[in-house]
Amino acid sequence: ATTTPTPTGGAVPTGGAPTSRSGGTGTSGTGTSGTSTRVTQVVTSVIADGSDVTMGTVLYSVESSPVVELPGSLPAWRTLDTSSEDGIDVLQLEMDLTALGYDPDSRMTIDTEFDSDTKAVVKAWQAGYGMEVTGSVALGSVVFVGGETTVAGVAVAVGDEVGDGDSILSLSAASQQVVIDVPDGAEAYMVPGLSVKVGSGDGTVTLLRSLERDGSVVVQAVITPAAAIEGADNGSSVKVTVTTTSLDGVLLVPTEALVSRLDGSYAVQVVADDGTSTFVDVELLGVSGSAAGVRGEGLTAGSEVLQPV
Repeated sequence: ATTTPTPTGGAVPTGGAPTSRSGGTGTSGTGTSGTSTRVTQVVTSVIADGSDVTMGTVLYSVESSPVVELPGSLPAWRTLDTSSEDGIDVLQLEMDLTALGYDPDSRMTIDTEFDSDTKAVVKAWQAGYGMEVTGSVALGSVVFVGGETTVAGVAVAVGDEVGDGDSILSLSAASQQVVIDVPDGAEAYMVPGLSVKVGSGDGTVTLLRSLERDGSVVVQAVITPAAAIEGADNGSSVKVTVTTTSLDGVLLVPTEALVSRLDGSYAVQVVADDGTSTFVDVELLGVSGSAAGVRGEGLTAGSEVLQPV
């Protein structure tokens, strides 16, 4: 089993750090342009490199304003308050704050609307984290992350000054893949999408690849487990079981050789020993990639069928 670190989007948004502002002076009528300054704030805490990140973890803070990780597949992209349009990000927020225990009386309806009850729960959450209690979730104060993650790198230290767009830290998530050599003769049915058993759980073949080993070409199948394999590290061995069903009297033909008729039936054009050809009705049993399994009267192993060029 191979555990592959997968970036979760690079640098975490610099929530908590101020948005760059511009200012300056100008003289009316003279055409003099104003000057601009980049506003920065000081990092007052930052999570350690390699730390596990779970729901509600404070990733870092700027001037004592924390930036909090919350589960969610949709990244934070706007400030959330009672004026916000309905959206999945509101649903994510409500689910997370409920899971963290900030709605013990179940007053808030978990939906896509940011209403007065949502505002009250947000205020309770802000008070619990020592934030300024506003009832509004400012863009940058939370980072929605789609799964369990680990801090893969930290780019700042306490006391550093940061501003809009600065990289603070990066997160990564672990994903597992199982790679096996496909046995000789099994290439026809070991195709992407095939369901297999991985250990005691399920998995799916997601990719076939080939490599050269000792002068020979080896076909490998990359399998993604449906759930994480507990205790499996890089290089671990795991049992993969592929179940196949053997059918008698079935001929594999290219899908291009199938002739579809108006009544929904199928036929193939079979070449006889004398070189003549006839159409034979067939029963289509299944399709795998570019091959189709068919059964028909007189079809045997070695039968030659024609396909359009």
